[in-house]
Amino acid sequence: MPADALVARNATLVPAPGVGAPVGGLELRIDREGITQLGGEPVTAWQIPWIACRDVRTTHGRGVAVVALSFGALRYRWEIPDEGVDGGGEAVVGALQAYAGAKPMVRGVRGARRRH
Repeated sequence: MPADALVARNATLVPAPGVGAPVGGLELRIDREGITQLGGEPVTAWQIPWIACRDVRTTHGRGVAVVALSFGALRYRWEIPDEGVDGGGEAVVGALQAYAGAKPMVRGVRGARRRH
């Protein structure tokens, strides 16, 4: 893991409606190469490189940072509590803007919702 990676603990993957139940207790690593998810049941690890992502969005409010992105035909969304990352949710927003050119989350982004 690069020294400049942001590590977020206790993240929750929130699938699109009808796809499945949320999966909590995850670790996300956000760095220059992409986003890596570790954990789950059974325990898995996978990475999505930024070059393969579309429409990376993020927001922060009420103690939670939200990350949403499209990869292939799928839309992924994670919720990260402030206490799960050094620097809180603003550190998540800053890392995603720097590494992936993330834009603010807006209404109408499928699979995402505003949390202000």
